[in-house]
Amino acid sequence: MKRKLKDILKGPVIFYPPLFAAFPILFLYAYNISETSVSEVWLPLVISVAAALVLWAVLSLILRSLAKGGIATTVFLLFFFSYGHLHDILGWGVFVPKHAYLLSSMLFIWGYCVYFISRAKRDFRIATKFLNITAVVFVAINLFNIGVHQVKLASLGDVTPEESSEQTVASPAELGTLPDIYFIILDEYAHPDTMKEWYDYDNSGFINSLEDKGFFIAYESRTQSLHSPQVLAQVLNMEYLDGEPWSESTYRKIAYNEVANFLKAQGYQYIAFGSNFARYTWEKYAKDSVDLYLNYHGYNSSSMGTEFVYILWSTTMLQPFYVYVTGSQYEDSYRCQTLYMLEKLKALPELEGPKFIFAHFICPHTPYVFGPNGEYVAPANWLNYEDKQFYLGQYIFISAEIEKVIDVLLDESEIPPIIILQSDHGQRPVHPGLVIGGDEWEKILNAMYLPGMDYDILSNNISPVNTFRLIFNHYFGTDYPLLEDDWEQ
Repeated sequence: MKRKLKDILKGPVIFYPPLFAAFPILFLYAYNISETSVSEVWLPLVISVAAALVLWAVLSLILRSLAKGGIATTVFLLFFFSYGHLHDILGWGVFVPKHAYLLSSMLFIWGYCVYFISRAKRDFRIATKFLNITAVVFVAINLFNIGVHQVKLASLGDVTPEESSEQTVASPAELGTLPDIYFIILDEYAHPDTMKEWYDYDNSGFINSLEDKGFFIAYESRTQSLHSPQVLAQVLNMEYLDGEPWSESTYRKIAYNEVANFLKAQGYQYIAFGSNFARYTWEKYAKDSVDLYLNYHGYNSSSMGTEFVYILWSTTMLQPFYVYVTGSQYEDSYRCQTLYMLEKLKALPELEGPKFIFAHFICPHTPYVFGPNGEYVAPANWLNYEDKQFYLGQYIFISAEIEKVIDVLLDESEIPPIIILQSDHGQRPVHPGLVIGGDEWEKILNAMYLPGMDYDILSNNISPVNTFRLIFNHYFGTDYPLLEDDWEQ
């Protein structure tokens, strides 16, 4: 037994298998670090490394070589973490492969690889050195990126930005006469023209209903960015912004924004809804930036329902088993968060005092978890861009529900409220399998209910960045200059 163990342990120093097991998780975390809490990462990281070590030990005993066991383990890790990508790529073609066939085929191929590795008459010294170096480089690059992010985050400091604004109102109106202001964002909500041309769907019923209620519709309004954080930061800070759209500094501009600062100075309560978008970032800043933070608490009941874990599972051989292991936690987190926001919005007119409400719905953006009447959608179609019925179903659902919310806000508010209903961008052509015009993402829904304002002074192509400049000038007597409405600037 001792002799066999010595035979297994002899050869070059090997440490790459656990590093390769850690790499995909570190990469996914580094790529989504601004939106992901480290608490979502450590458990899958530990499990992946531990499982790789166990598999390496077992294969080394079977193959009687640490080097052969390490290579066989690494081949398995390659297959394991690339499975979901391969399945999705094949799904873009003429057929969608069944998991039973693809998974068994990959395991069969891996078994053949193990067989040929076992028959090899070499010590794999060169291959081991190469894999050791490669694994170290891969892990080091991601640790470096994570470290750089943490340094940048530390440089931003923990001090809450001063609640100041370029404009100061000398004598604000009495609180009892100030209207509530609702800023509602529908993520990736396509323009009606887009729906008619690319989905053969007429959304004029919803648009006409808004106009009948007194909304102004800027039919030619466009966005200059297809990145949600940048769009939100621009509207909430009333200026065009450069810089990295998915950075910590951009998220801070959303949390500590000029619009909320200005309104809080006038006596408004700042109310914001949590959402699946940048959930970690929102919750980190909410305690300092928001007077009342509303979030569906069930969303955090299990780390298995987070987007990070779902994406990680979806790229691996565990993809076919996600729903069986976690139930419908991922789907429920999106459904419940959306339904929670819809119901809470209807109750807000009951709160006393003027309020500024920011509600960002991750809908009709993926995952597609609502049918047109709110029914459940099968897990296989949560990210199905190719079959347009799933986006359309969720689009129809959220349109109908938002109309109900607006009816309640208009009926139950003692003072006619200001309501801004916008999409951050339209559907983007970058999604796999989606066939749509390359510039459709620029066209947005931009609908505003502005009681007492003469809509004749409003431009049909008004940029979202001017939304609150207009509102503050009209209702609060400020003199913000309007920025160029040209979306191409």
